[in-house]
Amino acid sequence: ILDEAFAAIATAKENAEKNLQNARELFESYLQSVFANPGDGWEKKKLGEVIQKTETIDPTKNPNKEFIYLDVSSVNKENLTIENTSLIIGKDAPSRARKLIRTDDVIFATVRPTLRRIAIIPEEFNKQVCSTGYFVLRTKENLNNKLVFYFLQTNGFNEKMEKLQKGASYPAVTDGEVRSQIIPYPKSLPEQRAIVSKLDALSAETKKLEAIYKQKLDDLDELKKSVL
Repeated sequence: ILDEAFAAIATAKENAEKNLQNARELFESYLQSVFANPGDGWEKKKLGEVIQKTETIDPTKNPNKEFIYLDVSSVNKENLTIENTSLIIGKDAPSRARKLIRTDDVIFATVRPTLRRIAIIPEEFNKQVCSTGYFVLRTKENLNNKLVFYFLQTNGFNEKMEKLQKGASYPAVTDGEVRSQIIPYPKSLPEQRAIVSKLDALSAETKKLEAIYKQKLDDLDELKKSVL
């Protein structure tokens, strides 16, 4: 009886894991196709040409001022959101706390870039500070920041980062190497917004499916214990 039950549970787990993988791959392949097949009215530019200059800051010059600090581990690489930030006063600022961030900036961790730690800065972190281990992308008016956020998630971009990274124990790429990457995008802002809303919807759907399959895997583990 146990052999049969466990065999059925193992099969169900295998299927749930396959479905979880398929959900991720579906989103990734659609994302890839968006940038791989530029249509009419698209142009290609280096990232450095479509982003604004950002500011650096030295928090130690305001020793008693409080600020929120985002280090390289503050971005959750699974759901690309900001977690585990630190509240620090200027005099205790680490030497890497030097980059000023603003609402809607896109940050990309240049340290271990293949981990894809990418996030959009929400309003609650406006004018706070992040580590120099991030490259901060603040788009110009002719480019939607979320389009850049999605571009940084593509396999094409990440494969280039993998080839460029240097250092065995602490692999990293430079801000200049990120700046020199080519991004294809439609010139029309309404078209950019349409692509972004389609990607948003597909991303939300994928996350919903992932949550369902992860719950199913947890339930199957519980079932195994209760059968025993």
